[in-house]
Amino acid sequence: MSIPKQKIFKPKFYSWFIVTFNLLFLAFILNGCIGSVSQLPGYEKTKANWTVMVFLNGDNDLDNHAIADLNSMERVGSSDKVNIIVQHDSLQGPAIRYLIEKDNDPLKINSKVLQHLGEINMGDANNLVDFIRFCGQNYPADKYALILWNHGSGFKGKNISFDQTSYNDSITIPELGQALLSAKSILNTSINLLGMDACLMAMVEVAYEVRKSSNLMVASQESVPGDGWDYTTFLESLITNPAMEEIQFAQIIADSFIDQFPSQNVNISVTDLNQLEELTANIGFLSKAILLDNQTSPQIYINIGDSSQYFSDYDFIDLGDFAQLLAANSEVRSSEVKSSALMINNLLSQVVLYNRTHGFDVEYSNGLSLYFPYKSYNPQYELLVFNRDTSWNQVIQKLFALRKK
Repeated sequence: MSIPKQKIFKPKFYSWFIVTFNLLFLAFILNGCIGSVSQLPGYEKTKANWTVMVFLNGDNDLDNHAIADLNSMERVGSSDKVNIIVQHDSLQGPAIRYLIEKDNDPLKINSKVLQHLGEINMGDANNLVDFIRFCGQNYPADKYALILWNHGSGFKGKNISFDQTSYNDSITIPELGQALLSAKSILNTSINLLGMDACLMAMVEVAYEVRKSSNLMVASQESVPGDGWDYTTFLESLITNPAMEEIQFAQIIADSFIDQFPSQNVNISVTDLNQLEELTANIGFLSKAILLDNQTSPQIYINIGDSSQYFSDYDFIDLGDFAQLLAANSEVRSSEVKSSALMINNLLSQVVLYNRTHGFDVEYSNGLSLYFPYKSYNPQYELLVFNRDTSWNQVIQKLFALRKK
């Protein structure tokens, strides 16, 4: 059965009516009587003071610690002035993006789920860039902090962000440098604070790789205990004072980290990445001076390196302690080596804005480590921009060859 068509009645003034209606409609628009799309609720994004982006890779043996730190963040939660956005990948489940919300349940994650991502590779730098893009587009802010949470090994081995279910893939330091340059372009600004809640990342080589994309780097020269940073304390401080500057925020992160490990050997530093060029140039001068020094036995340089403050990776020594020992050692005959070492020590005190240590084993830590191979030379070093600009690999390869004899 079909429905019969009704006869359409067309009034004589149909055309006049349409014209009149269109004119009135245009007048309403010109007078602002009809709201624009940008005024619809939720369309315009108000800038916060800070967006804290946490790339939380628990897809490994740190899974339980990752969940504990998520719960630590939930004890604080986001506010209208501070966005706390987390991309969490667990060992047993898919990756999820959260807007961290205040919650007092210490066992369950109750924050707002923004996206289910499925199983992804957190060791792929492209996924880091995608996370930063998501945060910048959906949670814009005047200042950005990016925290990389996971295992770390400086420039060696897996570098940072090991993903066990993705064939133990990880983000190399050159990949990290390129990813953060992309992030700077996406955000149209440098990352104000780059934090690495991971072991052994406070190296001059690492800092140099990310210097063009971030202002401050907060990281440890030594291994970081599994509990990692004290997220509740420093996020609470930021929520209380969202207008704080990046250096103040960085210092609170450092202080809260040291304070929660009163019986362990820990250190953490805040590096001004914008002042790194001159320091690195002088490390290049030191490299040339050592290579040209025919008055000092190379064994003296080996001994000084071996006597410098070292860390849980014996191949990483403290740059400041090394420079001080070079300058003070009477067996170093080259005036160029000594003057370069003194300059490095002076510049380091300007580059490292804040340095906290606790424990006898890290007593002579000055904030940034330097590669000085003790067991074996790692050819990954030659991929670093730092090496290209300093030729430090020529020094350590020469000395390591003598060490093996």
